Amino acid sequence: MDPHDTVLQSHHAELAALRARVSRLEQNERDLCDELGRANAVLKAVPYLLSVHDPVERRMLYENRSLAGELGYPTDDADLAGLDAFVALAHPDDQTRAREQLDHAGDGHASDLAELAYRLRKADGSWCWVTRREIVLARDSAGAPRQVLSVSQDITGRKDTEVEQRRQAEELGVSKRLIDNALDGITLTSMSGQVVYANPAFKAMSGFGDRAVGLGLSDFYSPESFRQLSDEVVPILMTDGAWRGVLKIRRPDGSEWMGQTSAFVVVGPAGEPTGMAAFFRDITEQLRYEQETLAQMRVIQAQQAALRELGTPLIPIAEGVIAMPLIGAIDRERAQQILETLLNALGERRAAVAILDITGVKAVDGEVAAALIRVAQAARLLGADVVLTGVRPVVAQALVDLGTELRGLVTCGTLQSGIAYALKRRGAPDDRPSTNASSLAIQREV
Repeated sequence: MDPHDTVLQSHHAELAALRARVSRLEQNERDLCDELGRANAVLKAVPYLLSVHDPVERRMLYENRSLAGELGYPTDDADLAGLDAFVALAHPDDQTRAREQLDHAGDGHASDLAELAYRLRKADGSWCWVTRREIVLARDSAGAPRQVLSVSQDITGRKDTEVEQRRQAEELGVSKRLIDNALDGITLTSMSGQVVYANPAFKAMSGFGDRAVGLGLSDFYSPESFRQLSDEVVPILMTDGAWRGVLKIRRPDGSEWMGQTSAFVVVGPAGEPTGMAAFFRDITEQLRYEQETLAQMRVIQAQQAALRELGTPLIPIAEGVIAMPLIGAIDRERAQQILETLLNALGERRAAVAILDITGVKAVDGEVAAALIRVAQAARLLGADVVLTGVRPVVAQALVDLGTELRGLVTCGTLQSGIAYALKRRGAPDDRPSTNASSLAIQREV
């Protein structure tokens, strides 16, 4: 076959493939348009007002329905368009909260948990209750929100229902049933200190059962705890009208339990005190658990301190010479521990030479090298030298690659050579190699 024909056939095949691909893409585009149309229809039908806005530029990016239209205003009213409509139409008592919600969204604090309810004025002059929830959809590279979804719902009917439910609750005595079934203990005490009501929870946790009603406060406390109640709690309660704290309460069998207490004064129609109400929660086990946890933490801290001491052992080699073999990884906290331990040892033992053996150190990076330099500089201030031993070739190469200046450090290949140098150094104060020579020696060794 002629090569020219072969090329033409190949081009025809590629063209057919491209046409087929374009056809598929066009079909996909039509499908996406249909799907987008259905999605828009669904969004317009949901019982929520959905809008997306940019809180930085304060402009609306999308809304499924107009807020103005939902409230009966002309949809082309420019004063009621955009984000400010929620503030402009808000009840005077709610405008501050509405404004704060918009500002919080711009500060990046929007959350689906931050739902606020406030009143909006309708075109006919009536007020409707609306909940508004802000959710951040997208942020810029600095973390500032750039797309915030607002979900609003008319809850006027729900508010009316809540009012009716509260009225029915008062009529049917729901409050009494709630108190009777509360997990916390609840009591009502007369001004003379006699318990006139106790719910089942308090009767059970106090251990008195039904006998709790009619007893005086002194029956529930040891003499010491009752003095605390009389001398500290009651005066604050009478002065401030409320008190919160923990009381140690006694059962009939003599055992005691710790009650987290919230008490307040009950006043009559004229504002006069008629009694004292209190809520109790038994936190005995909680306090015991906290104490056990604290004790465990103290044990762990003691163990960690012991491990830190084991991680920085000091070995006296000779008069004026100490060695510290280091094993494992060295982080910032351990480097500080090494520095403190070594300086304390130099001061207590009046050592002239300290040997740091890093044979067992897993890796030496820039931070570890800087820590060793700090140790050497601090030791020099105390009139001592630091000898670094156990520098393996891979560690020496790492120090060279990092460009670390080992100024103030004398380096030896092995612990034995370091000890030999230290013993020699004791008798010859001026016979020590320069740190630059040591650094060059490391480079030649590598």
